[in-house]
Amino acid sequence: MLLKPFQSALILALLTTSTLQGCDHNANLTEQQLIQRAKDFEDKGDLKTGVIELKNALQKNPNSPQARLLLGEIYLKAGMGAEAENELQKAQKLGVRQETIKPLLGEALMLMGKYDRVLAEIQPGDTTSKPNLARIYQMRGEALLRTGKLQEACNLFQQSLDTDTSNPSTYWGLAQCAVANKDMSKAKALLDTALKINDRQAKTWIFIGDLEQLNKNTQGALTAYSSALKIEPDNLEALQNRALINITLGQLDTARRDIESIRKIAPNSLLSKYTQALLAFKQNKYPEARDALQEALQIAPDHLPSLLLSSAVNYALGSYEQTANQLGKVLERTPGNAYALKLLAVTQSKLGQNKQALITLQPLNPEQSNDPQLLALVSGIYLQEQEYTKAKQLLEKAAAIDPKNAAIRTGLGVSLLASGETERALADLGSAAALDSGTGPGARDADTLLILSLIRDKQYDRALLAIAALDKKQPNNPTTYNLRGGAYLGKNDVVNARKSFEQALVIKPDFFPAAENLAQLDIQANNPAAARKRFESILSIDKNNLQAMMALAELASINKQENAYVGWLEKASKAHPEAIPPRAALTQYYLTKNQPQKALALAKEAVNANPNNPGALNLLGATQLTTNDITNAIVTFTKLTRMDEQSPDAYLHLAFAQIANKNLTDARTSLQKALQLQPNRSQTLDTLLRLNLTENKLEAALQIARQIQTLQPKSPLGFDREGDIQTAQKHFPQAIKAYEQALDKGAGSTEFIKLNRVYVLVGKNALAGQLLNAWLKQHPSDNVVRAYAAEYYIFRGQNKEAIAQYQEIQRQSPNNALVLNNLAGLYEREQDNRALATAEQALKLAPDSPAIQDTLGWILVKQGQAPRGLELLSKAVAKAPKVASFRYHHAAALVRTGDKTQARKELEQLLADTQKFPEAEAAKALLKSL
Repeated sequence: MLLKPFQSALILALLTTSTLQGCDHNANLTEQQLIQRAKDFEDKGDLKTGVIELKNALQKNPNSPQARLLLGEIYLKAGMGAEAENELQKAQKLGVRQETIKPLLGEALMLMGKYDRVLAEIQPGDTTSKPNLARIYQMRGEALLRTGKLQEACNLFQQSLDTDTSNPSTYWGLAQCAVANKDMSKAKALLDTALKINDRQAKTWIFIGDLEQLNKNTQGALTAYSSALKIEPDNLEALQNRALINITLGQLDTARRDIESIRKIAPNSLLSKYTQALLAFKQNKYPEARDALQEALQIAPDHLPSLLLSSAVNYALGSYEQTANQLGKVLERTPGNAYALKLLAVTQSKLGQNKQALITLQPLNPEQSNDPQLLALVSGIYLQEQEYTKAKQLLEKAAAIDPKNAAIRTGLGVSLLASGETERALADLGSAAALDSGTGPGARDADTLLILSLIRDKQYDRALLAIAALDKKQPNNPTTYNLRGGAYLGKNDVVNARKSFEQALVIKPDFFPAAENLAQLDIQANNPAAARKRFESILSIDKNNLQAMMALAELASINKQENAYVGWLEKASKAHPEAIPPRAALTQYYLTKNQPQKALALAKEAVNANPNNPGALNLLGATQLTTNDITNAIVTFTKLTRMDEQSPDAYLHLAFAQIANKNLTDARTSLQKALQLQPNRSQTLDTLLRLNLTENKLEAALQIARQIQTLQPKSPLGFDREGDIQTAQKHFPQAIKAYEQALDKGAGSTEFIKLNRVYVLVGKNALAGQLLNAWLKQHPSDNVVRAYAAEYYIFRGQNKEAIAQYQEIQRQSPNNALVLNNLAGLYEREQDNRALATAEQALKLAPDSPAIQDTLGWILVKQGQAPRGLELLSKAVAKAPKVASFRYHHAAALVRTGDKTQARKELEQLLADTQKFPEAEAAKALLKSL
């Protein structure tokens, strides 16, 4: 076969596995008559019936060498190598000469892809005839060609021609050599010669079709494959090639007929499954394509076309981790495959690995390329990295190469949107939509982006007009109805929004975005059962739909149905072992349930299923870090940096683990590597800043804070960090200014509390109190600041004001055990009779809390219920033996219950251990009294 991007793998089809038994019209035929009938059917190209006739002959005489030999030859024509080998070996055992069998056996081994066996076993003998000698040379040459030894192969093809000029197969081999040397005219002449020798060989026409494809003569290729099929209507290779061309041309009904023929001839073959998948992919029936490809890859796990198509299908389904894994296998065997490189880069970008995506594309030399698609792809990655200048330059170059390309015009619009040039962007997107016919690759991108931009800018009526224009280009498109629903939602027209989303599902019942939008409306209408049915309907169509499973898990979580939540995540993990999100969610669930071993096991499963996936390693490392398995976390993140050397995230996460392990020097090195890869990333800079604070390198920390301010002048982060540093240096006026700037830029409760504390530190208590009141008046639901206010009033001895703050928190968030505990303590100080009941209520909510046990126990002791109080205080001290206040209360309870000896021992030990605590003077006085 002529060199192609991918060679078809072994076809394991079975024309039939049964013989016709008891058929009246065959009952009286002899063995020889049946063999002759088989030959007649073979001559007509009806290989399937020929096989049936030969099996009937073998039923009459299982030891017929002639029937076995002919059956092997027909199996060869059908492309069934294993079956042919089996029959040929039986024929040889029955007495057919080895010299007759040898070339045929070589053809069978070639069909099976066993090229090493061909080279080892199919060799000329002393008595080999010239015709067979030529065939053996040709076959060995073909085996060498398939193993990449072009020159040796071509030498053998020439040797075959020198031996016998009447072997068409020799000309096929020499034609492949001519193609490899880019001499298409010579290849055509060689195939014409083969045709003159025997114009009834389908294989010659197939080679001619392949050559016409290389010459981009699609119609000529179709004609050639059709000529092959006139000779052999059941020729799988010709059917496949013709179907593939028609799929490419969009002639899907024509392609379907050939694919149906393949399915009838070889229903369980690799070829059948692959072509079914390709047709389904072209029809956007991605689940159907995925299922067919899973069967194809079970037959031939390393079949490159199936792997490549499967990666495209998984990308379309959003299974990006599996896409990356499969493309990695493809690129191991075809490192320069442009399509695979582009798809891998897009996938990595989807996974947030933009730096790695740019590295992936380097073999294609994108900066110097004149491929507009590649330029647009790289530009899009730069756009995500917020490198707008580079993105725009590449797109302008692409537009100059292909000025009528709607996708490139769309990209320019996006880059302008990102740069804030909204009106120019909308104009460019409008132009792109006008260029976009709605039928080519990437069709509707411009329209969709224009519509999304208008919706984002709340120009809903303009968006609806743009949607109507898109509807004319692509009628009955679910995406269009989904966009229309979004526009109506923007107008608060829920009725029409719901109708639009429902129409999208009428067109495509498994269209997840519309189902998700309807589910959100159902939830807002307090109808979670209807929302659940939306996703269950998708699963009834596509039983392994990952998005639907994850949505059902989330719905179960919202409804606090833990078993259902875990169940859906486990189903998703089982159906998609390569997917990280379900295992990540399960891991987090078990961490929150304090089951670290289960969490670690799941994270390890993710790595086992995806050993080369950075996301899986990151999940494992993060889980190890959370479970305090810091040593192994460092090992995991180190492996991640080696696997993904250009990922700043990998080095940042390694730094987190090293900081946790107090390897501060190593952490600094990791952070510096991360910053070399991405110099202006605020999270990395902030981590380095906090590392400097830990090591008391305050000036270095301050420099980084101001660097963050320059990089992100609208963000409060840099100003907040400067406030922390100035506070640490006791530069309070500068700290106040920095915190005020952070608040001006949108900082929240934490930064306000920091500012207030600085005012207290400099003695401006009245101002601090005024600011607190003003903040809480403006943010009445801010219970974080309200709790701080309570602490502030306690510090100032204003217990009643503190009580008022805790009471308001309790009103907003009932049954808060900590707030009730603090209230009880304050009631007790103010001799308020609500103290005991409030403490009892807190203990019911948190019976194992030592703080609450101490509060209630002390109240009981002071109210004359010392025995029960002592019991609770003993529990509190057992759980928190280093808390001085708990120990003092326990000792006082011992005194009240008459155990002065033990009380004295405990007080002496307490005062020896701790000199300063709130009740220190009371403890000394109590000891003195004993």
